[in-house]
Amino acid sequence: MARKVRVFVKDSSQHVILKSLDKLTVFRDEEDCIAFKTFLQECNTGHTIAIHAYVLMPHYFEFLATPSHEDALSKFMQSLGRKYVGYFNKKYHRSGTIWEGRYKSSLVENTRFLFDIMIYIEKTAPEGYSFSSKEKNLYNKKDDIVTYSGLYKELGFTDEQRVQKYATLFSSKADEKKAEFITACLEKQNVTGSLEFIKNIEKIVGIALSSKERGRPKKEEIEKGKKMYKNLVILDREKHKEFKINPLTDLNFAKSATHIPLLASEVSQVSTTFPIVFTADETPSLVAIVSLGTDSLAITQDGKWITSYVPSYLRKYPFSLAATKEKPEQKMILIDEDSSLFSKSKGKQLFKKDGEKSETLDHAINFLTSYEQQMSVTLNVAKIISQSGILEDREISVGEGEEKKVLVNGFKVVNREKLNALSDDILADWVRKGIIAMIDAHLKSLENIQTLFEIVQKRQN
Repeated sequence: MARKVRVFVKDSSQHVILKSLDKLTVFRDEEDCIAFKTFLQECNTGHTIAIHAYVLMPHYFEFLATPSHEDALSKFMQSLGRKYVGYFNKKYHRSGTIWEGRYKSSLVENTRFLFDIMIYIEKTAPEGYSFSSKEKNLYNKKDDIVTYSGLYKELGFTDEQRVQKYATLFSSKADEKKAEFITACLEKQNVTGSLEFIKNIEKIVGIALSSKERGRPKKEEIEKGKKMYKNLVILDREKHKEFKINPLTDLNFAKSATHIPLLASEVSQVSTTFPIVFTADETPSLVAIVSLGTDSLAITQDGKWITSYVPSYLRKYPFSLAATKEKPEQKMILIDEDSSLFSKSKGKQLFKKDGEKSETLDHAINFLTSYEQQMSVTLNVAKIISQSGILEDREISVGEGEEKKVLVNGFKVVNREKLNALSDDILADWVRKGIIAMIDAHLKSLENIQTLFEIVQKRQN
Protein backbone atom coordinates (compact mmCIF):
# COMPACT_ATOMS: atom_id res chain seq x y z
CA MET A 1 0.00 0.00 0.00
CA ALA A 2 1.29 3.48 -0.90
CA ARG A 3 2.10 5.82 1.94
CA LYS A 4 -0.49 8.46 2.74
CA VAL A 5 0.49 11.80 1.21
CA ARG A 6 1.37 14.33 3.89
CA VAL A 7 -0.07 17.74 3.10
CA PHE A 8 1.53 21.02 4.19
CA VAL A 9 -0.30 24.33 4.01
CA LYS A 10 1.32 27.47 5.38
CA ASP A 11 -0.12 28.62 8.73
CA SER A 12 -2.32 25.51 9.03
CA SER A 13 -1.87 23.25 12.04
CA GLN A 14 -1.25 19.50 12.09
CA HIS A 15 -2.81 17.02 14.52
CA VAL A 16 -0.13 14.38 15.16
CA ILE A 17 0.17 11.12 17.07
CA LEU A 18 3.19 8.83 17.55
CA LYS A 19 2.23 5.41 18.96
CA SER A 20 4.40 2.79 20.61
CA LEU A 21 5.00 -0.66 19.09
CA ASP A 22 2.45 -3.29 20.24
CA LYS A 23 1.25 -0.95 23.01
CA LEU A 24 4.66 -0.96 24.65
CA THR A 25 4.72 1.36 27.67
CA VAL A 26 7.24 3.94 26.52
CA PHE A 27 6.70 6.42 29.38
CA ARG A 28 7.11 4.26 32.48
CA ASP A 29 7.93 6.86 35.09
CA GLU A 30 8.37 10.58 35.64
CA GLU A 31 12.02 10.40 34.63
CA ASP A 32 11.02 9.12 31.18
CA CYS A 33 8.54 11.95 30.71
CA ILE A 34 11.07 14.57 31.77
CA ALA A 35 13.67 13.11 29.39
CA PHE A 36 11.18 13.13 26.51
CA LYS A 37 10.25 16.77 27.17
CA THR A 38 13.94 17.65 27.19
CA PHE A 39 14.45 15.96 23.81
CA LEU A 40 11.31 17.64 22.56
CA GLN A 41 12.75 21.09 23.30
CA GLU A 42 16.17 20.17 21.91
CA CYS A 43 14.67 18.97 18.64
CA ASN A 44 12.63 22.15 18.32
CA THR A 45 15.53 24.58 18.62
CA GLY A 46 14.55 27.67 16.67
CA HIS A 47 10.87 26.74 17.02
CA THR A 48 10.51 25.24 13.57
CA ILE A 49 7.17 23.96 14.78
CA ALA A 50 4.86 25.84 17.18
CA ILE A 51 3.27 23.33 19.57
CA HIS A 52 -0.15 24.48 20.79
CA ALA A 53 -1.27 21.40 22.73
CA TYR A 54 0.28 18.05 23.71
CA VAL A 55 0.01 15.08 26.03
CA LEU A 56 2.35 12.21 26.99
CA MET A 57 0.44 9.00 27.71
CA PRO A 58 1.94 5.58 28.51
CA HIS A 59 1.63 4.27 24.93
CA TYR A 60 1.75 7.41 22.77
CA PHE A 61 2.66 11.08 22.27
CA GLU A 62 -0.06 13.29 20.75
CA PHE A 63 0.09 16.98 19.90
CA LEU A 64 -1.20 19.86 17.78
CA ALA A 65 1.36 22.10 16.10
CA THR A 66 1.92 24.54 13.25
CA PRO A 67 5.07 23.80 11.21
CA SER A 68 7.03 26.76 9.86
CA HIS A 69 7.91 25.06 6.57
CA GLU A 70 7.16 21.90 4.58
CA ASP A 71 9.89 19.66 6.08
CA ALA A 72 9.75 21.03 9.62
CA LEU A 73 7.39 18.43 11.08
CA SER A 74 9.00 15.35 9.50
CA LYS A 75 12.53 16.39 10.53
CA PHE A 76 11.35 17.20 14.04
CA MET A 77 9.62 13.83 14.43
CA GLN A 78 12.57 11.90 12.98
CA SER A 79 15.02 13.54 15.37
CA LEU A 80 12.72 13.25 18.41
CA GLY A 81 11.88 9.59 17.80
CA ARG A 82 15.53 8.65 17.31
CA LYS A 83 16.75 10.47 20.45
CA TYR A 84 14.14 8.92 22.69
CA VAL A 85 14.71 5.40 21.31
CA GLY A 86 18.40 5.74 22.23
CA TYR A 87 17.53 6.92 25.74
CA PHE A 88 14.85 4.26 26.30
CA ASN A 89 16.88 1.29 25.03
CA LYS A 90 19.89 2.28 27.10
CA LYS A 91 17.86 2.69 30.28
CA TYR A 92 15.87 -0.51 29.90
CA HIS A 93 18.63 -2.63 28.34
CA ARG A 94 16.89 -3.40 25.07
CA SER A 95 17.38 -2.84 21.34
CA GLY A 96 15.27 -2.07 18.28
CA THR A 97 12.54 0.43 17.66
CA ILE A 98 9.89 1.31 20.20
CA TRP A 99 7.54 3.02 17.75
CA GLU A 100 4.68 1.52 15.75
CA GLY A 101 5.97 3.13 12.55
CA ARG A 102 5.63 6.54 10.96
CA TYR A 103 3.70 9.09 12.94
CA LYS A 104 0.15 9.85 11.81
CA SER A 105 -0.88 13.40 11.00
CA SER A 106 -3.97 15.31 9.90
CA LEU A 107 -4.04 18.79 8.39
CA VAL A 108 -6.44 20.99 10.39
CA GLU A 109 -8.88 23.71 9.40
CA ASN A 110 -7.93 25.94 12.31
CA THR A 111 -10.91 28.28 12.32
CA ARG A 112 -13.33 25.40 12.85
CA PHE A 113 -11.38 22.69 14.68
CA LEU A 114 -8.30 24.08 16.45
CA PHE A 115 -9.92 24.47 19.88
CA ASP A 116 -11.79 21.19 19.52
CA ILE A 117 -8.54 19.33 18.91
CA MET A 118 -6.72 21.12 21.74
CA ILE A 119 -9.48 20.08 24.13
CA TYR A 120 -9.62 16.59 22.60
CA ILE A 121 -5.92 16.16 23.40
CA GLU A 122 -5.87 17.78 26.83
CA LYS A 123 -8.95 16.02 28.21
CA THR A 124 -7.02 12.73 28.14
CA ALA A 125 -4.60 14.09 30.75
CA PRO A 126 -5.45 13.42 34.41
CA GLU A 127 -6.05 16.44 36.65
CA GLY A 128 -2.76 17.92 37.87
CA TYR A 129 -0.77 15.92 35.31
CA SER A 130 2.52 17.72 34.57
CA PHE A 131 3.14 16.26 31.13
CA SER A 132 0.38 17.98 29.20
CA SER A 133 -0.27 21.45 27.81
CA LYS A 134 -3.45 21.62 29.89
CA GLU A 135 -1.50 23.17 32.74
CA LYS A 136 -0.48 26.02 30.43
CA ASN A 137 -3.61 26.57 28.36
CA LEU A 138 -6.13 26.04 31.14
CA TYR A 139 -4.28 27.29 34.23
CA ASN A 140 -1.64 29.65 32.78
CA LYS A 141 1.24 27.69 34.35
CA LYS A 142 4.73 27.95 32.85
CA ASP A 143 5.47 25.54 29.99
CA ASP A 144 8.25 26.41 27.54
CA ILE A 145 7.05 23.77 25.09
CA VAL A 146 3.76 25.52 24.35
CA THR A 147 3.39 28.37 21.87
CA TYR A 148 0.01 30.07 21.83
CA SER A 149 -1.76 29.93 18.49
CA GLY A 150 -3.10 33.11 16.94
CA LEU A 151 -6.67 31.98 17.64
CA TYR A 152 -5.86 31.33 21.31
CA LYS A 153 -4.42 34.86 21.60
CA GLU A 154 -7.63 36.24 20.13
CA LEU A 155 -9.55 34.84 23.11
CA GLY A 156 -8.62 37.91 25.12
CA PHE A 157 -6.40 40.90 25.64
CA THR A 158 -4.82 39.45 28.80
CA ASP A 159 -3.63 35.97 29.81
CA GLU A 160 -6.40 35.87 32.41
CA GLN A 161 -9.08 36.57 29.81
CA ARG A 162 -7.70 33.91 27.49
CA VAL A 163 -7.60 31.29 30.24
CA GLN A 164 -11.17 32.10 31.26
CA LYS A 165 -12.48 31.87 27.69
CA TYR A 166 -10.59 28.64 27.07
CA ALA A 167 -11.87 27.21 30.37
CA THR A 168 -15.43 27.90 29.19
CA LEU A 169 -14.77 26.03 25.96
CA PHE A 170 -13.02 23.23 27.86
CA SER A 171 -15.89 22.70 30.30
CA SER A 172 -18.67 22.84 27.70
CA LYS A 173 -20.60 19.67 26.87
CA ALA A 174 -18.58 17.31 24.70
CA ASP A 175 -19.67 16.87 21.09
CA GLU A 176 -19.29 13.11 20.62
CA LYS A 177 -19.82 13.23 16.86
CA LYS A 178 -17.12 15.86 16.46
CA ALA A 179 -14.73 13.84 18.64
CA GLU A 180 -15.40 10.75 16.50
CA PHE A 181 -14.76 12.84 13.39
CA ILE A 182 -11.42 14.09 14.77
CA THR A 183 -10.37 10.55 15.72
CA ALA A 184 -11.29 9.17 12.29
CA CYS A 185 -9.45 11.96 10.47
CA LEU A 186 -6.27 11.33 12.47
CA GLU A 187 -6.39 7.56 12.10
CA LYS A 188 -7.04 7.77 8.34
CA GLN A 189 -4.76 10.81 8.01
CA ASN A 190 -7.53 12.75 6.29
CA VAL A 191 -7.92 16.50 6.51
CA THR A 192 -9.79 17.59 9.64
CA GLY A 193 -11.95 20.23 8.02
CA SER A 194 -15.09 21.13 6.14
CA LEU A 195 -15.71 20.00 2.59
CA GLU A 196 -15.22 23.56 1.36
CA PHE A 197 -11.82 23.76 3.08
CA ILE A 198 -10.80 20.41 1.63
CA LYS A 199 -11.79 21.45 -1.89
CA ASN A 200 -9.69 24.60 -1.58
CA ILE A 201 -6.70 22.57 -0.38
CA GLU A 202 -7.17 20.13 -3.26
CA LYS A 203 -6.85 23.03 -5.68
CA ILE A 204 -3.60 24.08 -3.98
CA VAL A 205 -1.92 20.68 -3.78
CA GLY A 206 -3.48 19.19 -6.92
CA ILE A 207 -4.59 15.89 -5.36
CA ALA A 208 -7.86 14.50 -4.02
CA LEU A 209 -8.02 14.58 -0.22
CA SER A 210 -11.68 13.98 0.62
CA SER A 211 -13.19 10.66 1.64
CA LYS A 212 -16.58 9.43 0.48
CA GLU A 213 -18.01 9.05 3.97
CA ARG A 214 -16.64 11.67 6.29
CA GLY A 215 -19.35 12.10 8.90
CA ARG A 216 -18.30 15.69 9.30
CA PRO A 217 -20.41 18.25 11.22
CA LYS A 218 -22.98 20.04 9.16
CA LYS A 219 -22.14 23.58 8.21
CA GLU A 220 -24.57 26.11 9.63
CA GLU A 221 -26.07 28.45 7.09
CA ILE A 222 -27.01 31.98 7.97
CA GLU A 223 -30.12 33.25 6.23
CA LYS A 224 -29.37 36.41 4.31
CA GLY A 225 -31.59 39.47 4.42
CA LYS A 226 -33.26 41.08 1.46
CA LYS A 227 -30.91 42.68 -1.03
CA MET A 228 -31.36 45.97 -2.84
CA TYR A 229 -29.58 44.62 -5.93
CA LYS A 230 -31.92 42.53 -8.07
CA ASN A 231 -29.82 41.55 -11.08
CA LEU A 232 -26.09 42.16 -10.67
CA VAL A 233 -24.05 41.64 -13.84
CA ILE A 234 -20.54 42.55 -14.92
CA LEU A 235 -20.41 45.91 -16.68
CA ASP A 236 -19.55 45.24 -20.33
CA ARG A 237 -18.48 48.05 -22.66
CA GLU A 238 -20.08 46.30 -25.64
CA LYS A 239 -23.29 45.03 -24.06
CA HIS A 240 -23.90 48.26 -22.12
CA LYS A 241 -22.46 50.77 -24.59
CA GLU A 242 -25.83 52.52 -24.95
CA PHE A 243 -26.61 52.58 -21.23
CA LYS A 244 -27.27 55.96 -19.66
CA ILE A 245 -27.74 56.68 -15.96
CA ASN A 246 -30.07 59.12 -14.25
CA PRO A 247 -29.58 60.89 -10.89
CA LEU A 248 -30.32 58.93 -7.70
CA THR A 249 -33.50 60.61 -6.47
CA ASP A 250 -35.68 57.63 -5.51
CA LEU A 251 -34.47 55.23 -2.79
CA ASN A 252 -37.37 52.82 -2.96
CA PHE A 253 -34.97 50.14 -4.28
CA ALA A 254 -33.89 49.83 -0.63
CA LYS A 255 -37.40 49.98 0.82
CA SER A 256 -37.24 46.38 2.11
CA ALA A 257 -33.83 46.78 3.81
CA THR A 258 -34.12 46.40 7.58
CA HIS A 259 -30.60 47.68 8.21
CA ILE A 260 -28.03 49.69 6.28
CA PRO A 261 -24.27 48.92 6.38
CA LEU A 262 -22.21 51.89 7.55
CA LEU A 263 -18.64 53.10 7.31
CA ALA A 264 -16.92 54.04 10.56
CA SER A 265 -16.62 57.59 9.27
CA GLU A 266 -20.42 57.82 8.94
CA VAL A 267 -21.38 56.74 12.44
CA SER A 268 -21.41 60.24 13.93
CA GLN A 269 -23.76 61.52 11.19
CA VAL A 270 -26.22 58.62 11.10
CA SER A 271 -26.22 58.02 14.86
CA THR A 272 -28.19 61.20 15.51
CA THR A 273 -31.31 59.58 14.03
CA PHE A 274 -30.91 55.78 13.98
CA PRO A 275 -29.48 53.17 16.38
CA ILE A 276 -26.04 51.98 15.23
CA VAL A 277 -25.16 48.38 16.21
CA PHE A 278 -22.76 45.53 15.41
CA THR A 279 -23.93 42.48 13.48
CA ALA A 280 -23.67 39.14 15.28
CA ASP A 281 -21.80 37.51 12.38
CA GLU A 282 -18.40 35.82 12.71
CA THR A 283 -17.10 38.87 10.84
CA PRO A 284 -19.01 41.72 12.51
CA SER A 285 -19.86 44.95 10.73
CA LEU A 286 -21.54 48.24 11.60
CA VAL A 287 -25.15 48.78 10.58
CA ALA A 288 -27.93 51.27 11.18
CA ILE A 289 -31.24 49.69 12.22
CA VAL A 290 -33.91 51.31 10.06
CA SER A 291 -36.85 48.96 10.60
CA LEU A 292 -38.87 47.26 13.30
CA GLY A 293 -39.48 44.17 11.22
CA THR A 294 -41.30 45.65 8.25
CA ASP A 295 -40.23 48.08 5.51
CA SER A 296 -37.58 50.71 6.09
CA LEU A 297 -38.62 53.60 8.32
CA ALA A 298 -35.78 55.72 6.93
CA ILE A 299 -37.30 56.06 3.47
CA THR A 300 -40.42 58.14 2.90
CA GLN A 301 -43.28 57.13 0.64
CA ASP A 302 -41.84 59.23 -2.20
CA GLY A 303 -38.45 57.51 -1.90
CA LYS A 304 -36.54 60.15 0.09
CA TRP A 305 -34.18 59.58 3.03
CA ILE A 306 -35.68 61.23 6.10
CA THR A 307 -32.50 63.15 6.98
CA SER A 308 -30.08 65.25 4.94
CA TYR A 309 -27.26 62.67 5.04
CA VAL A 310 -27.69 59.54 2.89
CA PRO A 311 -25.33 56.62 3.79
CA SER A 312 -22.65 55.73 1.23
CA TYR A 313 -24.01 52.20 0.89
CA LEU A 314 -27.11 53.62 -0.79
CA ARG A 315 -25.30 56.28 -2.78
CA LYS A 316 -23.13 53.73 -4.59
CA TYR A 317 -26.22 52.08 -6.10
CA PRO A 318 -26.68 50.81 -8.85
CA PHE A 319 -22.93 50.06 -9.01
CA SER A 320 -20.89 47.55 -7.03
CA LEU A 321 -17.40 46.01 -6.94
CA ALA A 322 -16.50 42.34 -6.96
CA ALA A 323 -13.44 40.12 -7.28
CA THR A 324 -12.85 36.50 -8.27
CA LYS A 325 -11.31 33.94 -5.90
CA GLU A 326 -8.54 33.39 -8.42
CA LYS A 327 -7.59 37.08 -8.61
CA PRO A 328 -8.87 38.86 -5.47
CA GLU A 329 -6.76 41.93 -6.23
CA GLN A 330 -8.45 42.41 -9.60
CA LYS A 331 -11.78 44.21 -9.18
CA MET A 332 -14.75 44.02 -11.54
CA ILE A 333 -17.45 46.67 -11.92
CA LEU A 334 -20.97 45.33 -11.49
CA ILE A 335 -24.30 47.02 -12.19
CA ASP A 336 -27.88 46.23 -11.29
CA GLU A 337 -29.02 45.74 -14.87
CA ASP A 338 -32.69 45.93 -13.85
CA SER A 339 -32.33 49.27 -12.05
CA SER A 340 -34.76 51.98 -13.14
CA LEU A 341 -31.84 54.42 -13.05
CA PHE A 342 -30.56 53.01 -16.33
CA SER A 343 -32.03 54.07 -19.65
CA LYS A 344 -31.07 54.07 -23.32
CA SER A 345 -32.92 57.29 -24.07
CA LYS A 346 -32.06 59.75 -21.31
CA GLY A 347 -29.37 60.38 -18.73
CA LYS A 348 -25.57 60.50 -18.82
CA GLN A 349 -23.64 57.99 -20.93
CA LEU A 350 -21.53 55.30 -19.21
CA PHE A 351 -19.24 54.99 -22.24
CA LYS A 352 -18.04 57.44 -24.87
CA LYS A 353 -18.54 56.77 -28.57
CA ASP A 354 -15.03 55.28 -28.79
CA GLY A 355 -15.87 52.80 -26.03
CA GLU A 356 -13.79 54.52 -23.35
CA LYS A 357 -15.23 55.21 -19.88
CA SER A 358 -17.12 58.46 -19.54
CA GLU A 359 -16.45 61.01 -16.80
CA THR A 360 -19.66 59.82 -15.11
CA LEU A 361 -18.45 56.22 -15.00
CA ASP A 362 -15.00 57.28 -13.82
CA HIS A 363 -16.62 59.17 -10.95
CA ALA A 364 -18.68 56.09 -10.01
CA ILE A 365 -15.60 53.84 -10.05
CA ASN A 366 -13.62 56.27 -7.86
CA PHE A 367 -16.52 56.36 -5.38
CA LEU A 368 -16.70 52.54 -5.30
CA THR A 369 -12.94 52.24 -4.77
CA SER A 370 -12.99 54.73 -1.91
CA TYR A 371 -15.98 52.95 -0.36
CA GLU A 372 -14.23 49.57 -0.49
CA GLN A 373 -11.12 50.99 1.17
CA GLN A 374 -13.10 52.63 3.95
CA MET A 375 -15.20 49.51 4.46
CA SER A 376 -12.02 47.48 4.92
CA VAL A 377 -10.97 49.89 7.68
CA THR A 378 -14.44 49.69 9.23
CA LEU A 379 -14.47 45.89 9.31
CA ASN A 380 -11.04 45.87 10.94
CA VAL A 381 -12.23 48.28 13.66
CA ALA A 382 -15.36 46.16 14.26
CA LYS A 383 -13.19 43.05 14.48
CA ILE A 384 -10.91 44.64 17.09
CA ILE A 385 -13.91 45.69 19.18
CA SER A 386 -15.49 42.24 18.89
CA GLN A 387 -12.26 40.45 19.85
CA SER A 388 -11.96 42.55 23.00
CA GLY A 389 -15.01 40.79 24.41
CA ILE A 390 -17.01 43.93 25.18
CA LEU A 391 -19.98 43.18 22.90
CA GLU A 392 -23.20 41.64 24.18
CA ASP A 393 -26.34 40.38 22.46
CA ARG A 394 -29.32 42.69 22.31
CA GLU A 395 -32.80 42.65 20.79
CA ILE A 396 -35.73 45.01 20.28
CA SER A 397 -39.03 43.66 21.56
CA VAL A 398 -42.46 44.71 22.81
CA GLY A 399 -44.61 43.19 25.54
CA GLU A 400 -43.60 40.83 28.32
CA GLY A 401 -43.97 37.16 29.19
CA GLU A 402 -46.18 35.18 26.83
CA GLU A 403 -47.15 38.39 25.03
CA LYS A 404 -43.54 39.32 24.27
CA LYS A 405 -42.81 39.83 20.58
CA VAL A 406 -39.26 40.20 19.27
CA LEU A 407 -39.10 42.77 16.48
CA VAL A 408 -35.35 42.86 15.77
CA ASN A 409 -32.58 40.54 16.96
CA GLY A 410 -29.23 39.17 15.83
CA PHE A 411 -27.17 42.21 16.76
CA LYS A 412 -24.72 43.25 19.47
CA VAL A 413 -23.91 46.42 21.40
CA VAL A 414 -21.00 47.55 23.57
CA ASN A 415 -21.24 46.82 27.28
CA ARG A 416 -20.04 50.01 29.00
CA GLU A 417 -18.74 48.20 32.11
CA LYS A 418 -16.67 45.78 30.02
CA LEU A 419 -15.36 48.70 27.98
CA ASN A 420 -14.20 50.52 31.12
CA ALA A 421 -12.54 47.31 32.39
CA LEU A 422 -10.15 47.15 29.42
CA SER A 423 -6.47 47.81 30.06
CA ASP A 424 -5.36 51.45 30.09
CA ASP A 425 -3.01 50.86 27.17
CA ILE A 426 -5.87 49.47 25.04
CA LEU A 427 -8.15 52.39 25.90
CA ALA A 428 -5.40 54.93 25.19
CA ASP A 429 -4.72 53.32 21.84
CA TRP A 430 -8.44 53.37 21.00
CA VAL A 431 -8.67 57.04 21.91
CA ARG A 432 -5.81 57.88 19.55
CA LYS A 433 -7.39 55.87 16.75
CA GLY A 434 -10.84 57.43 17.19
CA ILE A 435 -12.43 54.11 18.21
CA ILE A 436 -13.66 55.45 21.57
CA ALA A 437 -15.37 58.39 19.86
CA MET A 438 -17.12 55.97 17.52
CA ILE A 439 -18.18 53.74 20.44
CA ASP A 440 -19.57 56.77 22.30
CA ALA A 441 -21.64 57.70 19.23
CA HIS A 442 -22.82 54.09 18.97
CA LEU A 443 -23.93 53.98 22.62
CA LYS A 444 -25.64 57.35 22.36
CA SER A 445 -27.45 56.20 19.21
CA LEU A 446 -29.21 53.39 21.09
CA GLU A 447 -31.55 56.05 22.47
CA ASN A 448 -32.91 56.26 18.91
CA ILE A 449 -34.60 52.87 19.26
CA GLN A 450 -37.44 54.93 20.69
CA THR A 451 -37.26 57.15 17.62
CA LEU A 452 -38.12 54.15 15.44
CA PHE A 453 -41.29 53.58 17.46
CA GLU A 454 -42.18 57.26 17.14
CA ILE A 455 -41.77 57.09 13.35
CA VAL A 456 -44.06 54.05 13.25
CA GLN A 457 -46.64 55.89 15.34
CA LYS A 458 -46.57 58.95 13.08
CA ARG A 459 -47.02 56.86 9.94
CA GLN A 460 -49.91 54.96 11.47
CA ASN A 461 -51.60 58.24 12.35
